[in-house]
Amino acid sequence: MKTKRNRNRFIGTFAIALVVGMASCSDFLNEMPKTALTQEQISTDLKLLEPAVDGLYASFRSNKAGRGGLTFSLLGLDESKQGIVQMMDASQAGFDNYDGMLNPTSAQIDELWTRRLPTIHSAALCIAGLDALTKQTADTETETLAKLTDLKAHACFVRALTMFELTMYFGRVPVQEIADLNSPEQDLSLRPLPEVWAQIARDFEYASQNLPLGPQKTDRATKGAALAMLGKTYMYAPEESTYRDFQKAADCFKQVMDLPISPKYNVSTSYSLLFDEWGGVEFDKPESVYEIDYKPNSQGPNFWQWDMGSRTLAALGEPCYIGGYDVALPTEYAYKMQADGGVWEEGDKRREVSIRYDFTYNGKTYDVVAWGADELDPHIKKWEDRRVDKFSTAEQAKEAISGRSFYYSGKNYMMIRFADVLLCYAECLNELGQTAAAVTEVNKVRRRAFEDNAHAWNSAMSQADFRVNILDERLRELCFEGWRRMDLIRTGKFVELISERNPWAKEKGTIRDYHVRFPIPNNEILTNPQISREDQNDGYN
Repeated sequence: MKTKRNRNRFIGTFAIALVVGMASCSDFLNEMPKTALTQEQISTDLKLLEPAVDGLYASFRSNKAGRGGLTFSLLGLDESKQGIVQMMDASQAGFDNYDGMLNPTSAQIDELWTRRLPTIHSAALCIAGLDALTKQTADTETETLAKLTDLKAHACFVRALTMFELTMYFGRVPVQEIADLNSPEQDLSLRPLPEVWAQIARDFEYASQNLPLGPQKTDRATKGAALAMLGKTYMYAPEESTYRDFQKAADCFKQVMDLPISPKYNVSTSYSLLFDEWGGVEFDKPESVYEIDYKPNSQGPNFWQWDMGSRTLAALGEPCYIGGYDVALPTEYAYKMQADGGVWEEGDKRREVSIRYDFTYNGKTYDVVAWGADELDPHIKKWEDRRVDKFSTAEQAKEAISGRSFYYSGKNYMMIRFADVLLCYAECLNELGQTAAAVTEVNKVRRRAFEDNAHAWNSAMSQADFRVNILDERLRELCFEGWRRMDLIRTGKFVELISERNPWAKEKGTIRDYHVRFPIPNNEILTNPQISREDQNDGYN
């Protein structure tokens, strides 16, 4: 371990890490000052801290967009893989091949890391500034104190949410707590998992106690989102962290279900409407527990269709909404019927919503590939955005004002859905020996999926069978929404199911247990004086 010193990479002009350069990715930052905040401003000016907290949400939204956000996290799984042409990039192909190209020098791995760490640091600075202001505020200034508590709860939520992702991908990560804004020295070494998960749990607990009740109406999270993520913390934390606790997780999910809000969280009546860009107002679905607001234009797109559409259709031009470049495609297991060795049951309405099987566009069916042999194989449909299509009317296009292009796809992202809460709650109940009750919760989700009661699971299912079936049910319900990698890691099924169902990993045969974690980027080791090569994750030295 290297000696503790200042890390000038973050401290100083970076200070709050919310510079004007981020404004192009977010309309939130129009209210931000045009230069980075200094540490003195953070500790003394509430008028600057409030937009800084909004900037944290903008930063997290940017973190999830594009390849370094959601797309790279979908690669190399049993539900999704790269297309043939994309595999010609040896470095990127390492995600699916699990070979020597998945290494600390990977630019893609570096992007997954470097997008998230500054957000964590920014949140830590905000929290420190809010704590300093709270100490300076008299007890009689109740309105100001309430505002400070609210802002801290939001900053804690974003820090914990980002830390949750980072540690699930990389394992040990720095724990950023700033005790004194006047002293830039911090311990930014890779910390043991119990310390990492302790901070995540503390942050989500504080947020769950102090965020407002939902449902979510703006870009800021509500109490339900914090409780749901606190539940996921106790459910997803690795055993060695000492934080895995199915009873605590179940209690958190039950609180989400019982929150006194109107309308109450519920499973939406139609699965298709959840992903229909014309099907409802943003933040208006009872299933949305935490939603990220994207725009189908240059001011806040998610870019996902660029990665998930078909190269054959991309040849028609960017205003063809089903075009793209085959970066992430469903595996055969994720698109085939059970009778053919896949995951889908007859009658499941989620299948056609999630996956594109038909490549008919403007009355013509395309059946000749442009380059790669899999360009007209089933593709991810869930994130297609018809508003950017050249055949959409002005009313249908709505906010698609930057030139219609599948590059600017911008469906909102329900990162936490109530159906996910129900499935997580059910899984916890099963682990607590309450399998019949667990089946009841799963059937609430399946009733919507099939639009009938005929496909309900049998309450006599065994605990062991439930464990197998719930992973498939989560794939059907939540495919391509960013939870699969974490689900495979926490259940210990990562290597087994990927080596069996991902064609590239199966062909290569080099996936190993240590691949459940990405390598710590070489750039981080070179620039962070508190991390040495000896700190690298096992298997990557």
